[in-house]
Amino acid sequence: MSNAGLLARAKKVLAGAHTNLPGAGFAPRLMVKGEGAHLWDADGKEYIDFVLSAGPLIFGHSNPILLRALKDQLDTLWSLNSTIYQQSALEVELAENFVRHVPCAQKVHFNPTASETVQLVVRLARAYTGRRYFIRFEGHYHGWFDNIFGGVVNEQAAGRPFPVESSQDRLTGGRDMAALEQGFLLPWNDIEILEETLEKYGEEVALIIMEPILCNAGCCPPRPGYLEKVRQLCTKYGIVFCLDEVITGFRVALNSAQGLFGVTPDIATFGKAMAGGLPLAAFAGKQDMMDLFLSQKVVSGGTFGRYPLGLAAALASIRILESEDGAFYRKIDSIQKPLMEGLKEISRRLGIPLFLQGARGVFITRFVDIGREVAYSVRDFAGVDVPKERRWAELMAEEGVILMFGGRFYISSAHTESDVDRTLACAERVMRRL
Repeated sequence: MSNAGLLARAKKVLAGAHTNLPGAGFAPRLMVKGEGAHLWDADGKEYIDFVLSAGPLIFGHSNPILLRALKDQLDTLWSLNSTIYQQSALEVELAENFVRHVPCAQKVHFNPTASETVQLVVRLARAYTGRRYFIRFEGHYHGWFDNIFGGVVNEQAAGRPFPVESSQDRLTGGRDMAALEQGFLLPWNDIEILEETLEKYGEEVALIIMEPILCNAGCCPPRPGYLEKVRQLCTKYGIVFCLDEVITGFRVALNSAQGLFGVTPDIATFGKAMAGGLPLAAFAGKQDMMDLFLSQKVVSGGTFGRYPLGLAAALASIRILESEDGAFYRKIDSIQKPLMEGLKEISRRLGIPLFLQGARGVFITRFVDIGREVAYSVRDFAGVDVPKERRWAELMAEEGVILMFGGRFYISSAHTESDVDRTLACAERVMRRL
């Protein structure tokens, strides 16, 4: 069956595109095979994959070590599914690994998805503090639920800085308007605005949540000292400090971004990379807060929260990351650095404004000249050439290189030097056409 034929069938029975592909900027392709860092569509065309299912596949497709680890446990996993309401030895071992590697982890709770994990953290923080509101930041993504998705900063807010509806909002049809008044929305990386807000409303805030590196909107790093100051403010006002490490967790380092920056939150959320491609999420935090589940003051429901296959995949993933004194991270660096430098060199040579920055394992390409080496905020990208970005993704896909919408590249340990060379050759041809 061809791509065209499968797409015709899909339109009859599926409700839209794959959830990770809205706005991707290129024509839909139905993939039938994945191996290493490569994909093949229904027409037999091969692609270098820099989407890698939006981040989880840090070892690439069909990683033999991960597959072997899962295969060795299949009989056990099958029997454990009959006792899904019981804690398994697998869950205990995985949690012990979290506690060993993640600075904030004294206890751990597992869930199927990151979006619901964030909601549990919001509920837990409210129960722990007895307060109502949370603070989130412009450009950060914490799932698709009504209370934490969409809205824009209210620049004229006279009172509490709730987000407001705007024409900039996307994909928010059907959202309960009252949900936007559950939390405040502020610009990120501006400590003065946060301090001013907490001076007025700090005693009403249960939770501050942010990505430690803004991977979802420009791979913006925190300003020097910013995370440390937020940590101090949360301690001062008795606010739960949460780092959303759904992308950065285990990808940037085995101790995650909090270990990389040396700033320990009260709680952190994880997903994507932690199970090497299988659906599993978690949050980890300090004991007195996490024990609210044991005391049954906070409920966490769901049938598949600790499903054994995901637990086994996460445990196998951590073992791979631990092996050979961090060989995985050295491999990622050896691929990402020449790829980013090569793209910069091509754009300079062709006179095309192209801004690149990233964290380990993920970087972005934006068609804009911001006038400096580092972007600290989504506002730095106000002048981006969006039509050119869409054309860039579309033409790269035609050339056999698939990247994520917004010019995001995810790097896996399956990518090779040959993939870098081929990608750079494709990029030069595409940039000459832009």
